[in-house]
Amino acid sequence: MMNDKSEYLYSRSKFVEAYQNREVWVEEVPRWMANIKLNTHEPSTVMMIGCLTEDHDDVGLWERYANFGKGCVLGFDANWLSERAGVAIRRVSYDADYLRDFVNAGLATLQSHYEENPEDCDELAQFATMFVLDLYAFKDPRFCSEREVRISRLTLTDDTAEFGLVDPGGQRIDNQEVPALQIQQRRGAYGPTRFVELPLWDENEKPVIRSLGYGPNIDVEAEASVKDAASTHPEITQWKSDLPLR
Repeated sequence: MMNDKSEYLYSRSKFVEAYQNREVWVEEVPRWMANIKLNTHEPSTVMMIGCLTEDHDDVGLWERYANFGKGCVLGFDANWLSERAGVAIRRVSYDADYLRDFVNAGLATLQSHYEENPEDCDELAQFATMFVLDLYAFKDPRFCSEREVRISRLTLTDDTAEFGLVDPGGQRIDNQEVPALQIQQRRGAYGPTRFVELPLWDENEKPVIRSLGYGPNIDVEAEASVKDAASTHPEITQWKSDLPLR
């Protein structure tokens, strides 16, 4: 999960604001469905999120997330993650106006579906669920320099499970089912953190990691150790940042 819950609270508050000041006409039933999904998914589900970026060599990201340039950056095959690992992938939007338009478009879609199939509450609920869950793809404009891309996988809360969550499995882009992944837990800087470990190897045992970049301030011995570990995978492109990070 995100270590800063204010990120979701920001998009949620903007959603509520746009919902209350909606620019489209929506009947009570689709409005109720969107509202109930917004409020009921939070206690019953947990969105597991991986925060990536499109910018592989940014000074701010080196400073904040790679020990002031002493770490490394991994480049993943985004298509593989989206198509084969059973995760949703979204480019984060930092545009408040776009979020408002998104909410109005989503409400209009719910209204249209309700007009066409007023008795089909199950499908209306599915539309409303997808509508609400896409809120994780919005973020405060002041973070726009990160150019974030988020991968996400929805898990269900379960008090009887070891770490209180169950992964119901996923679905690839070609609609093939992806097996459930084991919920695990690690101890990090923000205390115990639950996670799902995505498969990062394809059917031929080749890594989904496509590139490996070394920070501008990486320790010589650390760099040599990582290079040695990566030497068995010549398909991984390696490079080093020359940013003058001090």
